[in-house]
Amino acid sequence: MKKILMALAISSAFIAVPASAELYIGAGLGAARTDTSNTASKIFVGYQTSENLGFQVAYNDFGGYRGATANAWSAAMVGTMPIDPNWDVSAKVGASENRTTAAGAGRHSDIMWGVGGGYNFNRNVALRLEYENFGKLPTDAQGNRWKASNWGLNLKYAF
Repeated sequence: MKKILMALAISSAFIAVPASAELYIGAGLGAARTDTSNTASKIFVGYQTSENLGFQVAYNDFGGYRGATANAWSAAMVGTMPIDPNWDVSAKVGASENRTTAAGAGRHSDIMWGVGGGYNFNRNVALRLEYENFGKLPTDAQGNRWKASNWGLNLKYAF
């Protein structure tokens, strides 16, 4: 019975996809904050199911962390509210798996959230300014557990 319900739910999602649905990809640079401030980079892919709702998967590299590196994989639901044809604001909430290569550290899953605004140059290309909070990084060998956040400027391309 569970398999039948799951199959119905998945198939109904494809049937109910509106004409405005679109796949998008993007990349960006930013300023990450872990134990120090670092230059960060991001790549992402998403699916906008309607004008106001989408889903996104991203990889963020936070740069240096305690003499090593820190990064995160995240999956989030993204809500978008158009202000006019060119401007919009957005909010996201999801989960992240935060990783470090510092001695004694590993992985830590946490809730991630973010807010942002964007300018749409046309139907396909947009520039977004976002703040994202990824929760805590794994505990390092000295027992420290820093939080990770990022201010980023991202370029998005929709198909």
